[in-house]
Amino acid sequence: MFNKILVGYDGSPHARKALHVSFDLAKKYGAQITAVSVAHVPDFADTRDEVNGVMEDAKDFFGKVLEEAKDLAAREGLSLTTRIVPGHPADTLARLVEEEGYDLVVLGARGLSGIKRYLLGSVSEAVVRLASCPVLIIKGKNKGKGTTNSTEVY
Repeated sequence: MFNKILVGYDGSPHARKALHVSFDLAKKYGAQITAVSVAHVPDFADTRDEVNGVMEDAKDFFGKVLEEAKDLAAREGLSLTTRIVPGHPADTLARLVEEEGYDLVVLGARGLSGIKRYLLGSVSEAVVRLASCPVLIIKGKNKGKGTTNSTEVY
């Protein structure tokens, strides 16, 4: 069913949950997993140096985050391909789906609500709209005394 799984990964707790779900799916279906960190470069950069600076910072940060993800995969007996790609996260993930033929995108959701969602938008919601394959969103919200976890498939 799933041969190639794309995981949007930024090292956050939500993304880590998504990564672990992708491990389970990869084991079940024998799928390849690619974890992608998207470095959001400024839409209107003044100079090439500004863009290069953003990418260097992203390589430093995401390089460490993705190495940790590879270690987590190795502990599960899996091989994980990783990449750092410049762009807007949702657009970039949807483009990679098209260009590289992924069967599934797995994302963690931060659970923005109200005004934050209106102002900031949601990467996971945008990927659902843009991607041409199923998108699995791993949600985990703290509500009151307990923690609820849910999974949504689009």
